[in-house]
Parts: sequence; C-alpha cells; structure tokens
Amino acid sequence: MNNTFNPEELRKAPKASSCFMGLGQILYLKQYIRGGLFALVEVVMLFCIIWGSTSIIPPTKKAADYLKGIPETDEMEEYFSEVEAEKFQKKFNSIITARTKDYKKFAKKHLKNDFADIDFNEALDVDNSVEDLVLDLDDDAVYESFTKLDEKYDRQLAVLMAKNSDEDFDENYDGCFYCKSAHKNGYRTVKHFALFRGPIVTSLIGLATLGSKQNTTVTKYMDHSIFMMIDGIFALIIIGFFVFLYILNINSAKASVKKFIKIGHFQSWKEAKNDISQNSFATIGIAPSLVMIAIFSIIPLLFSALVAFTNYSSPDHIPPNNLVDWVGLENFVTMFSMKVGGGEWAKTFGWTAIWTIVWAIFATFTCFFVGFFYAFVLQDRRVVIPKFFRTVYILPYAIPTMLSLFVWANLLNGTVGPINRTLQIIGLIDQPIPWLSDPWVAKGALIFVNIWIGFPYSMILTTSSMTAISNSLYEAAVIDGATKWQQFKSITYPLVMFQLKPTLIMQFAGNINNFGAVFFLTGGGPNMPQAGLTTVTNCGATDLLISWIYKLTMNTPSRYNLASVLSLLVFVVLVPFALYNYTRTKSFKEGEV
Repeated sequence: MNNTFNPEELRKAPKASSCFMGLGQILYLKQYIRGGLFALVEVVMLFCIIWGSTSIIPPTKKAADYLKGIPETDEMEEYFSEVEAEKFQKKFNSIITARTKDYKKFAKKHLKNDFADIDFNEALDVDNSVEDLVLDLDDDAVYESFTKLDEKYDRQLAVLMAKNSDEDFDENYDGCFYCKSAHKNGYRTVKHFALFRGPIVTSLIGLATLGSKQNTTVTKYMDHSIFMMIDGIFALIIIGFFVFLYILNINSAKASVKKFIKIGHFQSWKEAKNDISQNSFATIGIAPSLVMIAIFSIIPLLFSALVAFTNYSSPDHIPPNNLVDWVGLENFVTMFSMKVGGGEWAKTFGWTAIWTIVWAIFATFTCFFVGFFYAFVLQDRRVVIPKFFRTVYILPYAIPTMLSLFVWANLLNGTVGPINRTLQIIGLIDQPIPWLSDPWVAKGALIFVNIWIGFPYSMILTTSSMTAISNSLYEAAVIDGATKWQQFKSITYPLVMFQLKPTLIMQFAGNINNFGAVFFLTGGGPNMPQAGLTTVTNCGATDLLISWIYKLTMNTPSRYNLASVLSLLVFVVLVPFALYNYTRTKSFKEGEV
C-alpha cells in the first residue's frame, strides 16, 4: 500500500462519504475494510428500496390455484399438436414415450385387474384413464405415487413448451423478470417486477395506507392492516439504523482525515485491522443487543401506541376481511370527552384511574410497612423461636398467588363463604357481608387480601437489609442512651429505606399493573355504582386500568383501539414517574447516604 498522500485530496473524504457510503473511505482514505462494510450496507438498503414486485391478486381460490400451477396436460398436448418445429416434436414425443412407459410400470404394479382396460397407444387419454382407475382404487398411497409421476412429466412438458414459445402460455405474462423466470421453468407467473417498490418502500406505503380493499375472496391475498403496520414500523427502524450508520460513516471519515494528517501516512493493513478490533469492538459487541431491543421492545411499543390512532375494533374493523383505518385523535376524544355519547367512557376512565392510584398506594405501602413491622419485631431477641414465625409468615408468598386468590374468593363468597357463615354462627352478624358484591367492600377486601399475599416479600427484603446493618451502630447508640424507638428512627429506618426505596418505587409501578390480584379475586366486579357504565364500557368497580385493558381486548366486542389509548396513557404517566423518583433516591446518587 502506498502510504503517501496529498492533504488536500484527503479532505475530500467526508464529502465523498456523504454522497456514497464508504466511497470516501475507500478512495481517499484507503480504508478498504471499514469503507467496504459501509458501502455494503448502502447497497443492500438501495436494493430494498428499488428492487421489488407487485402481486397478481386472484379473485377466487380456483384462480389462485391456477396461478400457482403449470398448464394442464391436455392444454400442453394440444399446443404441441400444432407446433411445426421438428426438433420440439421429437422432444415432445420422447417425453410422451417415457411417460407412457412409466405409466405401464405403474399400472402393472398397482392396477393389476384393470391393466387390460388401458389403451396406452392413446397418448392424449392415457393420463386421464390411469387417474380414473387410481381414484376408483381409493388408496391414498397409490394416488400420491401417481400424482408425483404425473407432475414429473407435466413439468417436463411445461418447460419444453416455455422454450418453444416466444409468448407465455398465460394471460398474466408481461415480460418482467419474474414472468420470464416463471416462463423459463414452466410455471405460471404470480407477480411482476416493479421499480421503487422494494420491501422498504412497500412497507412504508402499507404503514401510511393500512391497505386497500382487494377484489378477491381468497384471504391470503387480502391486505392485512395489522401486518402492514408492523412491517412499516420495522421499515422505519431499519431506516433509523441506516441514518445512524450514515452519520457514523461521515464522522468516521472526518476523524480519519485528522488522524492521517497528524501521523503523516495512511494506516497499514495491520494497523487498520488493529484499529477496527480496538475502536470498533464496543460497537460490534453491542449491535446484536440493539437489534434485539429494536425487534422485541421498540416494535411492540410503537405498535401498541399506533393502534390508539386507528379504528381497530370488532366487528367492523378486524382484518383481513375488513381493513383498519387511521382515525387520528378520535379514540382519545371518545375516552376523555364528556360530550361523546353520555360521557360513559370518560366517567368510567375517571373512576378507574382514581381507583388505580388509590389501589397502588395502599397495596404498596400497606404490604411494605406491614412487612417492615414484622421484620423489625422478629429481629428483637426477646421473640421466642423467630425462625418458626418467619416460616409461617412466608407461607402465603410460597403458595402460588393464583391459587391463594381462588381460595380467598371462595372464603369471601357472600352466600356460602365460610367467613360469613362462621360470623353468623357465632352471632357477630345477622346478614351476610357482601365482601365481593358491594363496590366499596370489595375494594377493601381486595386491599386486605393483597396485604396477606404481599407482605412476606417485603418482610424478606427488610430482614436481609437489617442483617447488613453493623451492630456497632446499635452499640454506640445504646452507649449514648438511645431508646429502641430512637435506634429505629435514626439507624434502622434510614439505612433500610436507603437500600429499599428503589424497590418500593418499582413495587408501586408494579401494583398499578397488578392484573392478577383483581382478575383472580373479583374478576373486576361488581358493576360500577352508576347504572349503565359497566354495560357500555365493560369495566367493573374493582377493575384497574390494566384489567380493563384486558377486558377491552379479550371480551366481545373487542376494542383494541381504546385499549391502546389506555396502555399509552399508563406508559406515558408511569415511566416518567418511576424514572423521576428513582433518580432522586440516595442509592441512585452514587451511594450517598
């Protein structure tokens, strides 16, 4: 490699790189490896934009089967009967002769009793004659064997027909790349070549239009709005990656120019490989993770958000039989405006949002501080056999939550539940308590049962944090005359909260989306206090936003668009809240106490 260079020429590298990825690095900077990789990315991207196809949409299943197959045997034999070219007639006759010979072997083996009924001298009829006898035999294995034999020679005839014909034997042939390729191999064409209709362009168009009504009854060939939306999001992410690489390429060229001018020569092959292995290792190492995050995190998040701006709901907008359309902010108006209908959706959202926040506060802090209390009490040396009590208290956490909630649902049954029956027997109540049938009582029961299930987890965390506190702190406090309460207030509580405050914040966020507690205990019931709200919105009095979202998607009619509005709202509110509070904790600020 010639390591000398002209500095003025070298400075053209960034500009050349901005015109074509890798060009400046290859021509001006002699960066063959890096420049080649950047250029390859751009070539693939351009290919995905320019090179594409348009599908032929068959109106019926019969037409679809026609497009996927090859010409009928009779059609091809009739065609060759009119061909005058001697060389093709000879090839045709040789194929028919070989086919007849194989048919004879097949008939002798499988059609012994009917072999004499077949006239193998009739080339045009032998195929149908053998097939009729095979069908009468009613043997799937024999019929499959015959089909393979039949397809073998039909394919040979189709290829020969394609070679002999300047025009396609199919009315859909228009001379494009795909048509010629199908024609050459004896098939009918199913799609046409189209410039600037590559997968990226097609996906973006699909994202913008969400499909159009196709004149076909075949589901496979109908536009599917949801798949088109996902493809469009994927295309946008690919474009985002390309833009990132494009900027990275230009910045790399600028940095290389400065570096080469400084050292006075180009890099050798050895230096170039070392530079890539050292400086590009982090980028190469993190690239697979970024791709996975884009596919498994960003695409679902964007899809869930975009559904909120469509009319994706049953029964009128479920693809592929019906298309989905963009409706802008219409779903947000439906959900939050009191002027739409009787304001049922807005009222239901208000009740549910308030209850979700109340639930999250009570469910988080009751479980946490009850667990904190038991952990603190069991740390006292005066407690006898603390290990036994810890084991007993951990049992609710050890039992599967779903099973525990089912048991509690039976215990709290208002008619035959053991709790009500026991209270009535001992004379504490006259009438059964509506544990799960009264909206307010059901909410209280839900919080109580959640304490029983959730406090062991907080007790375990708090106990582990307390054991990490040095005994010397308590010894010093005793010497200074501190009481148990002062020790707790000044030592135990601050140090435990320092470690567990991030966990407390995450528990709060988790309880907002605590689907299981509501679903398995109350099922979201009972109905809303105001008549008609539950009927219209399918939301119960104890439903959280997350369980309401579930009902909107799983119950009939399905309202995926409105469920997406709620999901988007929960995400927009919850994520900033959690991040803001977490970053303000002392444990986040470099371990500051």
